[in-house]
Amino acid sequence: MMQQKFGNYTVWNYIAFNYAGFACIAAIVFLTSTQPFYIKEVIGIEPKPGSNKDTKIGRIVGGLGFFDEIVSMSTAPILGAVNDILNSQGLAGARIIQSFSFIVIALALFGYALNRNLIPTMLILRGVFALGVTGCMSMVTVMLNQLSMSDFSFKKLWGKDDDEGEGEGEVLVLNAPRKNGKFAAIMGVATGIGAIFSVSTLVTLPVKFSEWSDMKSALAGSYIVVMVFALVSFAILFIFLYKPKVEPESIHHGHFLKEGIQFSKHSKEAQVAFVGAFVARSTTVATTLYIPLVVYNWYYNVGECKSKDNWAGKMTCYDGYIFSAILTGVAQTVALVSAPFWGYLGDSSRVGKYRTLALAGLFGVLGNFGVSLVTTITNYNPKTVWCFLGVSVIGLSQIGLIISSMSILSGIEDAQQIMGSLSGLYSFAGGLGIMIITLIGGLLADVWVLGPFFILGVFNVVLLMICLKRDGQVVYEEEEVRLVDEER
Repeated sequence: MMQQKFGNYTVWNYIAFNYAGFACIAAIVFLTSTQPFYIKEVIGIEPKPGSNKDTKIGRIVGGLGFFDEIVSMSTAPILGAVNDILNSQGLAGARIIQSFSFIVIALALFGYALNRNLIPTMLILRGVFALGVTGCMSMVTVMLNQLSMSDFSFKKLWGKDDDEGEGEGEVLVLNAPRKNGKFAAIMGVATGIGAIFSVSTLVTLPVKFSEWSDMKSALAGSYIVVMVFALVSFAILFIFLYKPKVEPESIHHGHFLKEGIQFSKHSKEAQVAFVGAFVARSTTVATTLYIPLVVYNWYYNVGECKSKDNWAGKMTCYDGYIFSAILTGVAQTVALVSAPFWGYLGDSSRVGKYRTLALAGLFGVLGNFGVSLVTTITNYNPKTVWCFLGVSVIGLSQIGLIISSMSILSGIEDAQQIMGSLSGLYSFAGGLGIMIITLIGGLLADVWVLGPFFILGVFNVVLLMICLKRDGQVVYEEEEVRLVDEER
């Protein structure tokens, strides 16, 4: 086995780890939230008021998301294996992949700014963006595992170091502690802040810039600003991300991914984490992609988006743009505030990770079916109290799914050598969920704009059943162990 030493984990390493999640989510939310408006203003395709059947934007958004996930699913396992290969050579694989991913994101954003009404070009740029996001997000679980295994404690944040007698602080930890929910929760807070920062600052840039130019130029300027943000993020992460000391080892590189797949076949923990990733990533996309589409569609249908060029005027799509940011912000705010609650539940001996994931799934069932079914029955209007409540419950579910599934995977024991490959498979599972919700959801949205949330509700029902079954198995296994101990 490759020996990985995760000692001397500093406060700056910890801040950089959380900043990576913040910056990546901010970029994702910006692109997905502005995409319907980018398609209309730059590509030149707009829906026809009062006719969902003739609307093409939902189909294009779904198709782009589908291609995005083709790229993500095909590269995530490879990037995970590359991480393990770099580690086997004594290099900090996660640090290298995560930081340089922001260079790729910056290139994609620069291309968006230069693009002029070309769908094929936008497709290529979306693929480049997907590659960068995959590299960043697939390494979060790897670095969470490193953090969980390290000598870091929250006492270091207050200038106290409890590594007495450790010499230079270099520690070899054989197994990751099971209680790492608090670390996953803080990462959840960081991603939530990233989403709120994006919808409140980055997503509103086009409207602000439109005061000095037309919307097409305003969108281009916005993409340039976010590109600079990505480049700054690269510099921060490359300098401050944790660099574990790994002894180089002679090993067949191609075996890492194969070992990760074999391990997953026999690990119930990994399997449940993968299902959790599937639903968690689907939920994230639904809130950032389909909420703006729902608002955009409603404003056109009620006749408040009649102007093609005047976005700054009263009662035009300016109002829809702002309201979609508000509604998305509500979901992300609820997610942010509730993150510590989910971390506490996951570390609780009475609840545990599986029941926490099941509870997140239950909230997903209630929120998504509430939005898609009850809102439809009571006349679809995103400005109703019920819609705000449903979106809030979805946000609550979203952060719970992310935290608990990440906590389950990163807490698996005896898998440090292949954690990159497991993380890649985790991202693959999440990508599969996104592919389905974007492709099928995008097609359904052109007929029933709330349809994607119904599909997401079904996903959560399946997750809930799997979690309850696994929790029952864990209780049974613990009872067997207790009986054997009593007999002894």
